[in-house]
Amino acid sequence: MTTNNYDYDYLIIGSGFGGSVSACRLTEKGYSVAVMEMGRRWEAKDFAKNNWNTRRWIWRPGMKLFGYFNMRFFRHVTIICGNAVGGGSITYANTLLVPPEHIWDEGTWADAADWKNEMPQHYAKAERMLGVTDNKIFGPADHMLKKMGEAVGVGHTFKPTRVATFFPPEGEEGGKTYPDPYFNGEGPDRGTCTACGGCMTGCKHNAKNTLDKNYLYFAEKNGAKVYEETKVVDVKPLNGKADGSDGYEVTTECSSSWFNKQRRTWRVRNVIFSASSLGTQEMLFRLKQSGSLPNISDDLGNRVRTNAESILGVRFFGKDVDM
Repeated sequence: MTTNNYDYDYLIIGSGFGGSVSACRLTEKGYSVAVMEMGRRWEAKDFAKNNWNTRRWIWRPGMKLFGYFNMRFFRHVTIICGNAVGGGSITYANTLLVPPEHIWDEGTWADAADWKNEMPQHYAKAERMLGVTDNKIFGPADHMLKKMGEAVGVGHTFKPTRVATFFPPEGEEGGKTYPDPYFNGEGPDRGTCTACGGCMTGCKHNAKNTLDKNYLYFAEKNGAKVYEETKVVDVKPLNGKADGSDGYEVTTECSSSWFNKQRRTWRVRNVIFSASSLGTQEMLFRLKQSGSLPNISDDLGNRVRTNAESILGVRFFGKDVDM
């Protein structure tokens, strides 16, 4: 559908959940799509054995650390995010929960749509695409959590987490490879979970359902082009038309190089900002202040929410049990 005047119909900034889903659905409709990702592409064989190997785990290109895990510290919150092809899915804990109904009655979104009737179909489709299932492997930490719940009278609320993981068939050991179990053979071969606990340091067994194995996999299969180690540094409307009706000129550079930035410009019909909540807001603030996109609302940055996670450290005294 792209004309000679444009490199792509859509340029997507970020290859995480927002970017991968957008790329998948747009290519299904026949659009030409480019995905710009600051991080590298990782496969099971590439991940560091543990997170003491900071050069292969932490993403801090200014310090020559080219991993996939990033932490950003602010006054009241710490943001954990992933920099890799597949975004945060590469290094998140792959726990995916559907929110309770009362969530749709709260917040600034409460009256924007009939969420209680609209959202279940989308959650069901996302769960199917991401292979979400109940955790089938309980380790010492799970049993201890259940015991703690019973000790304070809430043991009945304990239940398996919902995770995007390919578990071995009943009676089989983990670590074996099977043909695509999710998309009628159209997806990649998969390995089964070994309960190694390395979800956040990169799944070395090809069992974690990261985006490069579903949404992004099919986007690329449908023709999307993913540019790794590529950072978007500017977005300007073409021909001075601030509404973007003539498209945009996007400038990129190499994210992992100190000197040879390999700067390049692209002409595209549309731009999708999906560089996580933090990356997208940072970029939009910069583009507004520089004058590249002066029409961005002054409301940008208000009413930002985290996902309300608290990471707790618990000391366990007793037998030498690996939690």
